[in-house]
This record gives sequence, C-alpha cells and structure tokens, in this order.
Amino acid sequence: MRKNLRIFLMMIGASFSNLVFADGVPKTPELAHLIFPDRVITLDFRVQPEFLEVVPRHFFAIREKKIPLDFDGTLPKKNPIFDVKTEFEIAISMNRLRNFFESSAILREGSGSPVEIRLGERGEVVFEGVPRDGFRIDFEKLESLLNNAIRKRESWVRVPAEKVFSKVVVHPELKSRGISEVVAIGESNFAGSSAARRQNIVAAAKKYNGVIIPRGRRFSFNRILKSVDEESGFVRELVIKGNETKKELGGGVCQVSTTVFRAAFSGGFPIVARRNHSYAVPYYKPFGIDAAIYLGALDFRFLNDTPGDILIQTFVEKDNLFFVFYGTRDGRKVELQGPFISEYKPAPEAIVFETEDLPPGEISPISEGHDGFRSEWIRRVERADGTVDRESLISNYRPWPARVLRGKVALGR
Repeated sequence: MRKNLRIFLMMIGASFSNLVFADGVPKTPELAHLIFPDRVITLDFRVQPEFLEVVPRHFFAIREKKIPLDFDGTLPKKNPIFDVKTEFEIAISMNRLRNFFESSAILREGSGSPVEIRLGERGEVVFEGVPRDGFRIDFEKLESLLNNAIRKRESWVRVPAEKVFSKVVVHPELKSRGISEVVAIGESNFAGSSAARRQNIVAAAKKYNGVIIPRGRRFSFNRILKSVDEESGFVRELVIKGNETKKELGGGVCQVSTTVFRAAFSGGFPIVARRNHSYAVPYYKPFGIDAAIYLGALDFRFLNDTPGDILIQTFVEKDNLFFVFYGTRDGRKVELQGPFISEYKPAPEAIVFETEDLPPGEISPISEGHDGFRSEWIRRVERADGTVDRESLISNYRPWPARVLRGKVALGR
C-alpha cells in the first residue's frame, strides 16, 4: 500500500508545505555506547561529529497522522492538493561508522587468515600463523537501532553482531581431543615497559605455548611457571610485594597471568582462584581484569568445562601479548560489562627516602603513585541449555604513594 501511494504521489507531483526540523531545532546527541558481545565502544559525537549527518524525512500528513514516504533522496514537487511535509533529522552516518570499524584496532571486522596446528618430529605442537577475532555485523539493523536511539535521546545500543574467529586447520591427533577451533582470545598491552620487563614477559609466555588443559581439569598458572630463574631467561625487575615495590627476578610476569585470565574470563570459563593487584597498575587497563601471581603465595586457576581439551598458543606482536585457547565451542554466550568505578581515593603524598648517592636536594623517582578505587565487572554466561550464570568480579585497589629518592641535605653548622 505504501508503495502504491508513493507511486501515485510521484505521478501527480506531490508538494511539501513546510521544511522543518523534527521536534523543532534538532538536538545533537552527545554519546552512543555500542554494546558488543564482549565489549562496549563509546562514540563521542562532541569530538567525532563526522559520525552524524542531517537527513530529510518525508511524510504524507492526514490530520494528525504521518505516513512516511520515500522519494529516493529527492524532494517532492509542490502540489496544492496533497500536504506532503519534509522534516530534517539528525542521523548516523553509516559509511563513516563502517570505515571506523574497519580501521579500528580494537574492533576487527574480519577474522584473519587460517591457522595451521601440526605436530613436530618430537610430538611437540607447532603453530603456523596467528588467529584473529572479529565481528559479523548486521549494518542495516544497526543503522535502524542507532537512528531510533538518537530520536529517543537514548545512549545505549546493543549491536547486532556475531563474534567470529579465524579458521583453524588441526592435526588429526589433536582434533580427536576436541581441539578444532578458537574458543577465546586474551590480549593485553605492555607499551612503556623496560627492556627487563619485556624480557620477562617473553620468557614467561613461552612456557605456556603448546600447553594442553585436559577436559574437566584445572589450569594452574604457577604449576606451569614453576620458577623464574636466570637459566629460563628471567632478569630482575620491579614487583609488588606487600607494601613495597622492589626488584626481583621475574618482574612483569603478572602481564602474562593477566592475559591468560582475560582469555578465560572472556571465554566464560569458571574462575577458581584470582586476585587483583594491590594498586591499579597502568599496564593492566582496562582496570579490574588483572590477575596477580607470586610463586608460593598467589596463583591464578580456572576450570576447563568445555566438551574437549584446550590448547594454548601465546605470541607477542609489538607491544601486545596474546593468549589463544583452541578447543570446542559449546554454544555458550558471554557478555562482559564494565568497569564500573566507585569509592575513589586519591593517592597519598609521596614517601621520600633520603640518600647520599644524589646531590643535595636532587630528587629521583623510584615508583609512581596511584589512586585507589573499586572496580566491578559483570559477566553473564548463557549456556546452550538456556541456563544463565551471572557473576560480579570485584577489584579493590589501594591508594598508593609515590616513592622518591632525595639527596641528603647537610645540616648547617
């Protein structure tokens, strides 16, 4: 019926009596929070106005009713018989949004090249290629949802997207154990790390490459790490120990435990043991999804509750560390929301240590100060049988004073 009406109006030359903005002067929205299956991306239209455009909306007015019309981007001709109006609305620019998704490093739309997993001459696992995760997005539906949210002055939109992973070619022996596809990927960034910290990250990550977690068994980070000795390539670097930050062998290994935790958390695996760091370490943004470990004291553990074994691949690309879990997906859907920050406390004044190793009054920083706060993440795991597990991950970070050295000033005579 709408199509016939449109053809009729075009044939006789419909008119529009007024060109107006819907609801008066259009109000530009400020934010749009796009909810993906495993993340939330915020568009700030105040600094990214290119994501918005002004578009005409035509309609045939019958008393108080408005029948939408489509003129394929052209304006209707004037006609004294029919009252066709045109209003202008703020709408999302899907071309620019699509380009943003394609170029954004945090949202890969593709799934990358295939990965081959084979067995070496000594039976060791060999990886050829690195996987990617991305999203298959229904852009037509997303456009409708975004424009509807803009009209209603709403800021939260759930994106119609399905997460996809790279294809995997697996050795038959591994495939018989249920290792056939990417199950989860964890990622963290360690930009700004010292050479010593980077060396420890690489040395630790190597220990987990090719590790297999049997179905129904628990993963223990410390059991695989075993030691952080010099023979394994570890060097001294800063670690958090009690109320101190001091140099020990293996400083920076928590970057590795944090990354494997992120893979397990985003994959919906039951977390058996995990503790956050004493203060909010800048390397572990977004805050609240870090995992502190210390041999003999703190461990990170999770349960493999999937239908098959889990194979781990680790690799470093520039300043990013990746943990990839290969196994068998069982249809579970995982949604993460956070971080929700509260109970903010500013960092206390710096602690000063006087030393004779510096010129009088000269200051040299030992470690930075950090604000304290409470971080909360919500994880919702919906399983194939319809059961839903919802849990809250709480991390309490203490306010942490900076520590500095100051050259000792001699007392007056």
